[in-house]
Amino acid sequence: MTRGTRAIAFGTALLAGGCSRAAPDPVRALLAELETAAEDRDAGRFAGRLSDTFQGQENVTKAAAEAELRRYFAAYESIGIELYEVEVERPEGSARVRCQVAFSGHARRAFGLENLLPPSALYRFDLEARDEGGTWRVTRARWEKIEGPPAS
Repeated sequence: MTRGTRAIAFGTALLAGGCSRAAPDPVRALLAELETAAEDRDAGRFAGRLSDTFQGQENVTKAAAEAELRRYFAAYESIGIELYEVEVERPEGSARVRCQVAFSGHARRAFGLENLLPPSALYRFDLEARDEGGTWRVTRARWEKIEGPPAS
């Protein structure tokens, strides 16, 4: 291998290894994983990104949140999620995230669910997350339904 060929091979290896790219933001990666899990209607995967000490509104635990998500996801054939106005504050080793979440979905056509479940909704979320052994998880969540179109 010539010197020039070795340099090209070395440069290509560095680029392929991601050395030239910044590391992905772990908080944005957490949000993307939650969004994908919801759209895939995968309650177990979603709950896997909740801390064991998770505290939701009205003292909802991780186990209760997962059970509710399973029921909710089962009621829909498809779910779409869009995040808007994402704001992230980063105290040491943790993060506070505020965002709007636009939900859309097609309810299953069984037991009249298509007439009971909303095809769309908009929520404001306030989340706290932290790094737990190299994996970012949501530790606290509060939300409220809001009216009108999402802010962009």
